[in-house]
Amino acid sequence: MDVLSEFFDRTSLQGRLLFAGPVDGTLVLDKPPGMAFIHVIERGALDMVHADKPRIAISEPSVLFCPSTCCYKLRAHQPGGVDLICASFQFGRSGQQPFPLGLLETLVFPLSALEQLGPVIGSLVNEFRTPAPGRNKALNLLFEYVFVLLVRRAVSEGRITSGLLYALQDSQLGPALICIHQEPQEAWSVERLAELAKMSRTKFAALFAEVMSMTPMAYVTAWRMKVAQDLLLEGMPIKVVADAVGYASQASFSRTFVQHVGQPPGEWSRAEGEDPPAKLQVQIYSD
Repeated sequence: MDVLSEFFDRTSLQGRLLFAGPVDGTLVLDKPPGMAFIHVIERGALDMVHADKPRIAISEPSVLFCPSTCCYKLRAHQPGGVDLICASFQFGRSGQQPFPLGLLETLVFPLSALEQLGPVIGSLVNEFRTPAPGRNKALNLLFEYVFVLLVRRAVSEGRITSGLLYALQDSQLGPALICIHQEPQEAWSVERLAELAKMSRTKFAALFAEVMSMTPMAYVTAWRMKVAQDLLLEGMPIKVVADAVGYASQASFSRTFVQHVGQPPGEWSRAEGEDPPAKLQVQIYSD
């Protein structure tokens, strides 16, 4: 089973064109939580600058794979600026990401080292430059494909060694995770999950905690709450949602929801419906 595709489908991975054009100065992203990015440097050179971290200089066409925690600013450092194409990514309808993906720092991939990505990036650039019908949809799909290719590359090179993106591709943890994703209503236990991983209970629990930084049952609960949030946003009644994610009563579901989300499910879904989604702000400052 292709567990990575299954995860992307179930979390509704969404890539969106964010910005494209020349930057002669500093690009600043004021982003909502849980949003990751890919930046394609088509031409020019820039510095990734952060108040508390060393400057990272990039002097050739590259792809930047940025986690949701990324706080770098992108600053052109040559006359004439830099040409960028940027996309944002979110997982799920609720924008919540209750599990670590394993992408901890911005990864820089020179385009010259991404043989498989070369034609895709070329198609992306050509699509951007051609104002044809359906351009935005085509760009979004291409960016999602780039996201998948970068995840594969980062794991194979050992640049992602923990978190969910790594665990899904692990031969032992992957089968257990995909069963949790497919059947959140099941009465999962560490023993049952260890059997799926073909490991002893003790070794499975230790490996899971090492890779995911949480216990197997904590992950089961986190995944259930994410599924519940998505179902609530679709307008499903709370009692039905509780049953769909494995709770015998609405009361027990609501208690767990409050512990993880901070609000009762009804109050949370009303607030989400009333508040407009957080907007991503893109600003360019002249240096």
